[in-house]
Amino acid sequence: MDYRNFLQNTAEEYRLPYFGNGSVCDGKRTWKIRDDSLRPGWYRFRPSGRALDAIESIAPEAFEWESRGIKGPNPGYHAIGRFVGDTRQAHLYDLPEDEDLERFTPVTAWEWFDGNLLLGAIEFETDAETAVREAYEDETSIEAIKAVTPALANAFILETTARELGREAVRRREETRLLREQDAKNRANQARITAAENSIEGRIAIALSHSGAELIDWRRNGGGTVAVRYRVGGQRIECIIDSNTLSIVDSGICLDGTDGELNLTSLPSAVQEAIDTGQLHVYRRG
Repeated sequence: MDYRNFLQNTAEEYRLPYFGNGSVCDGKRTWKIRDDSLRPGWYRFRPSGRALDAIESIAPEAFEWESRGIKGPNPGYHAIGRFVGDTRQAHLYDLPEDEDLERFTPVTAWEWFDGNLLLGAIEFETDAETAVREAYEDETSIEAIKAVTPALANAFILETTARELGREAVRRREETRLLREQDAKNRANQARITAAENSIEGRIAIALSHSGAELIDWRRNGGGTVAVRYRVGGQRIECIIDSNTLSIVDSGICLDGTDGELNLTSLPSAVQEAIDTGQLHVYRRG
């Protein structure tokens, strides 16, 4: 045998459709495709070892393969990029790249050797397709429409289901967006609350509220102290506190020298008790 029979013919080429699954076939042989980024379509291929390399994109040539074994034409309809027949639904290849077919367009499809479907031709419409399209747009039933084939009914179900799923996806995205916005607002509010609570004014207000007192105003008083004006039992009183510990430096009322035993949380209770017993003597009124 001549050894040249084993040498690859570099002039050999193949014109085949690629369906995006990493290989192509012509009914007799299957080749691997080296380019993982190759998009589905028709290409001119050249052998490279045991694989094929795409040389250039070409126009669809399904009709030229009719006499070479592909099955068809198979009648059906176009719906959401798929071929819909009486008993089969599958992705439809070779759809126009620069325009979209109308919903429920009658088409024929060729079946490639590996089972994938290629667009054959766009067929003429009847009154049934027009009526079904209007029912889809009006969101009404097709039960009363005459001459609706099983394939056309299947296409209608597929399109209406896809529309509802699309609406649900939009609703869920909007719901998620609103939840995220609310969550962001809640976090911002909590951050502001935390910042307020950690401020000197926030700490003073919280401490007073524990005994039912109301903060009126406050000011720095020098030496790490703060003058606090508050209201309790109808009385306005001013006291001096340590800004770090909130302990009482000067209670503003007569406590017989026990000011240092109190803090801003317990002082209003002492004031209220003095009010209740008629023993309140204020010398720092707010």
